[in-house]
This record gives sequence, C-alpha cells and structure tokens, in this order.
Amino acid sequence: MSKLAFVEVNFSFHAFWISLFVGIALISLIKLIIKDARIDRILLAFLSLSLLGLESVSTLVVFLSVFGVTYGGLRWAPSSFSRLFVCGLSFLQLLPLLFYKYAPFAVSQVTGDLPDVLSDLAIPVGLSFYTFQMVGLVVDTLKGRQPLPSFLNCLNFASFFPQIVAGPIERRSDLLPQMESFRFRLNWVDVELGVRWVVLGLFMKLTLGDNLAAESGHVVFDAKNPFLVWLECVFFSLRVYYDFCGYSLVAYGLARMLGIRLMLNFRNPYWTTNFRDFWRNWHISLSQWFRDYLYIPLGGNRGRFRVFLLFLVFGVSGVWHGAGWNFIFWGLLHGAFLLLPKWTSLKVPKPLAWGIHMVLVTFSWLFFLEQDVALLLQKLGSLFDVTSYHMGHLKGVVTAFPSKSALLASLVIFALSALSLILEGCRLQVPYDLLTRRVSCLVMIVMIFLFQPNGSHEFIYFNF
Repeated sequence: MSKLAFVEVNFSFHAFWISLFVGIALISLIKLIIKDARIDRILLAFLSLSLLGLESVSTLVVFLSVFGVTYGGLRWAPSSFSRLFVCGLSFLQLLPLLFYKYAPFAVSQVTGDLPDVLSDLAIPVGLSFYTFQMVGLVVDTLKGRQPLPSFLNCLNFASFFPQIVAGPIERRSDLLPQMESFRFRLNWVDVELGVRWVVLGLFMKLTLGDNLAAESGHVVFDAKNPFLVWLECVFFSLRVYYDFCGYSLVAYGLARMLGIRLMLNFRNPYWTTNFRDFWRNWHISLSQWFRDYLYIPLGGNRGRFRVFLLFLVFGVSGVWHGAGWNFIFWGLLHGAFLLLPKWTSLKVPKPLAWGIHMVLVTFSWLFFLEQDVALLLQKLGSLFDVTSYHMGHLKGVVTAFPSKSALLASLVIFALSALSLILEGCRLQVPYDLLTRRVSCLVMIVMIFLFQPNGSHEFIYFNF
C-alpha cells in the first residue's frame, strides 16, 4: 500500500476538528449576510472541497477530475440507455484509481523492478470510495432513466466530507435527495445523537484500535510459532474492526449532526455465525455495491456460472482492498468460506457455529495483514504444521512480550475489547444501542482522554 499524508480529513487529528469548527463559524457568518436559499448547498460544497484541498492540492485535483468526467458523462449521455456508453464512462471514471493504486503493482510484476516515479506514488485520499460512489451514480441515473442532478447537488453528493474519505459508499436514491434539500440548521436532537455516535467512533478508534496497534507493535511475532501467528491475527482482527468501524461511526455521527442520514456501515459483524451474514454486516456499502453493480448484472444467482461469479466478485473485492497477491488470496478465501454451507449439510449449535466462524474470520485476516508472500507462506506452514503446536512454542507467547507490563497491558486491552463486543451484541435489533447511551458516552469520553496512546492515529482504510 502506498504511503499517505493526511490531516484535515482525519477524524482522529485535532487539525480536522479545528478546520471544521473554523469552517462552520465562517459559514454561520456568511449565512447572516447572504439570505439566498442556495447558499447552504454552496457553502457545504466549499467546506468539503476546502478540507480536501487542505489535505493536498493533488488530492483535490484528482477528485475534481473524477467528478468532471462523471458530471460531463451524465450531461452528454445519449437519450436512450446504452450499456456500452455506461461501461466506457465507468472505465474513464476508474482510470485514476487504476493508475494510482494498481500501476505500481502491475509494473513490478512485469518488469521485476519499480521506477522511482511509481514507487513514490501516493494514493489520493478517498479515491477508491468516491470513485465507486460516482460509478454507482452514473449507473443509477442512466439505467434508471433518472433526471440529471444539478451541478451543485451532484458535487455535494460526490464530495460530502464526512464520508468521502472512507465511506460509506452512498447511493443516489439515499443521499442525493438529502443534498438537494440540505440546509445548515441547528437541530439539538440531531446534534446530540450525532455527538453520541462520534464519541463511540472515537472511542473505538483511539482507545481500542490504536491501543491494539500499539501493543501489537511491542510483540516479537515469530513466523515459526503458530501460537504467535494466531495472536497476531487476533490483534489485527480486533484492530481493523475498531479502526474502520470507528471511522464509519464518526462519519455517521457528523452527518447526523448536519441533519444527513448516512447508512450504518457496520452492524455487529463479529456476532455473525456464517460468512454470508458477515458480509451483510461488515462494510455493508461495499458488499452491496459489488452485489448490485457487478454480481447481479453478470447473472448473479440466476446464471449457470454463479460459483465462478462469486469467486470473481470476491477476487475483485480483494483487489479493491489493495494491489497485492495477499489481497487476492484474502478475497478468494472469503468466497470459498461463503460456499461452506452449500458444501456441507452438517447442522451445529449456534454457539459452536459462531466459534468456528470466528476462527475462520480470524485466520483469513492473516492474508490481509501480511503482504510479504514468502512470509505469508511461512506463517501458513506454521499454522498447518500439527507438530509445531508444542509447549515450547506456547511458552514462547509470554517471552514474545518485552516485559510483564506489556503483557498485562495487552490483556487489559483484550478484556476491554471483549467487553465492548459483548455490549454491542446485547441488542442486535438496535446496533450499538448500549454503547450510544449518555452514560456510556460519558465513560467513553473519559477513557478517550486517559488511554489514547501517543503517536500517529492513522486509519487503516485510508490506504484503500
């Protein structure tokens, strides 16, 4: 994955909140002077683009290029629906993503070497997410013969700052009408509910996700020790969830404070008992995007090649997450796990099904976190070597920690993560209900200030 530099679009950085509060203050002053009904939507677009531009000029330029192709294509699309035109326009929309994200990998695989101009290439922040959202807008508008949105409404749909960087990937039917009627209004009910979601998201990111990253960084993981490989997978499985879900909940809360309803991108995915339900509750907007814009148009469950299509979609999903063989393996593995219920007629009790499912989910994260294929194969060899599960390697788990205090800190963060998961799963009908109550939020605010680690607070999914 390419290195990224970002500040003004990172919810865990003070600079983002300072920039946002300054922007809102300026907007409030402008609204006192200008009473035009369109000013709210103009100011929202200006705020979103300013935050992108403050991150870097190249980030803003790439976004505007994708948006320009999108709106221009919609503006001059033929009156009758043309599948060829949609495919061609979608390809043009995807060109920046293909170049920034996959050109270095493709060149290195062909030539065995990477030129400096490509090795130093940084993926513009949010490129994968807003590109997919704009491709969806094109398909929904042209295939559904929907009216062309105005330039301003289309720009706000594509650039809405809470979700432009890492989703959720919104649909025309859900977000565009809200952009068309957007107003900067102070609704205390929305503000309070939004603050609760923001607090929960920051708690997941700063208190849980970042501490898991910090503590795992202290451990010396030995690829020859299967217990340590499993421990590394457990660390990462919890970290990636709290990191990405944390971002999504902050985005959800920020939008709610502005009166906008985004989709909830995670719904207690670690309480599912099979991979079909897992992908219905993990990164929901991406799962639905691949289902509606790739799997179903290619035939879906109706086609005779549905198993092939399933692997194709999950392979593409893996590639979407990163340019590397490990991501492709990760996607294909999830496709295979999704077919498990079709391959077996065994019925197991729900607690056992959950346990088996979580072992497989945890195992699959190894393909996501380990990008060195040789090291990945070594770790897999350790996991599947029955003779390597001996007492010496088990004792090696303790000695892998630099000190007893580091071991204790890891146990504490594991216990806190487990408690959070338990509270999440208590009321599955209302996701995160117990964690978004006022008392819970007050406790989480204290824990954020007391226990967030020092150092960088980068979001994992900003790399995608």
